[in-house]
Amino acid sequence: MHLGDIVEHWARFGRDEATGQWTHPDDRAVLAGQHSFNLDYPTCPYLGPVTSAKVVILGANGGYSPIATPDEFPDAEAFERYLGRIRDPESADWSNVSPYYDRVNYGPLVYRGDAVWVNASPYRSPRISAEPDNQRLVGLLPTSAFIRRWVFEAVLPLAAHGERLVVVKRPGLWRLPQEVKTAMGVIVDPAPISPQLTSAPWNAVQDFLSGGGLASSARSPGAQGTAGQTPTTAEPGEPEARRKRRAADAISAGTPQSQVSPLVRVCEALGLKLIDPEAAWPGYGKVVHLDDERSIYINRTNADVRSSPAEVAAWQKAGLGTARPDNDRYLRVTLA
Repeated sequence: MHLGDIVEHWARFGRDEATGQWTHPDDRAVLAGQHSFNLDYPTCPYLGPVTSAKVVILGANGGYSPIATPDEFPDAEAFERYLGRIRDPESADWSNVSPYYDRVNYGPLVYRGDAVWVNASPYRSPRISAEPDNQRLVGLLPTSAFIRRWVFEAVLPLAAHGERLVVVKRPGLWRLPQEVKTAMGVIVDPAPISPQLTSAPWNAVQDFLSGGGLASSARSPGAQGTAGQTPTTAEPGEPEARRKRRAADAISAGTPQSQVSPLVRVCEALGLKLIDPEAAWPGYGKVVHLDDERSIYINRTNADVRSSPAEVAAWQKAGLGTARPDNDRYLRVTLA
């Protein structure tokens, strides 16, 4: 199986003309049984560029709120935009998926294409940990079996070679054998119900994305003493990249955007405008929206600017930065 097979599989997803429900045709017979999944809205098999994201987070299922979910689908255009992300995840704009992802620490990673959240079951519900019928159905749904097989056959081999980092957020629903939980390139979050990535997997993700590799991020339990944990304070042997990031972290979130020097410098170099220069800067790795539907993320050593592939290519040709090889909608600018 290949990474792109998951996109091809979910291209068949749509509204069932007989019931009006949003389902995958392979699941319809099973979904006729007892469950409380909400099928009134498109489902969420993955959030992020699923074939190129370097970090793969294994989550639970699509969320549902009787208030927030309808607000995300106010019209036919919103439905089509959501379906477009599923059908073409690599070209999609993931920076405005749901307000929920503004509140979790991995949200910016999804927004800028570094991470993808993959659900054990895409179908929506308020809280699957308190829904035994839905938990049972996850083990029966053909699409859940397909996604699990995709992880085993397409993702884990890449993780073993250092090309992906797999963070298991909800191990119970994924039913992973112990040898997978302790494999190279895999780390299990010890607090599965927490909405955030906790310190051990979060530090592993940061090390992996900064080039620290598997040696400092996702080794088997035992190699680090406590299963999957990495140091959270500076100490001998801590990756140099993390120490440098901390030293560079001198600009406080909440500073007016017009006073964030690297943000202003990059915008001036590219001829971009801040929508609200006096608005609070959200912090490193978090999205700042610019004019003409562009956006920028200031990281500790570089900036990622999102625009059209044509504009990114023009900027690169002018020597203003480098198009990211994994996503041609982003220009990476090195900060001095």
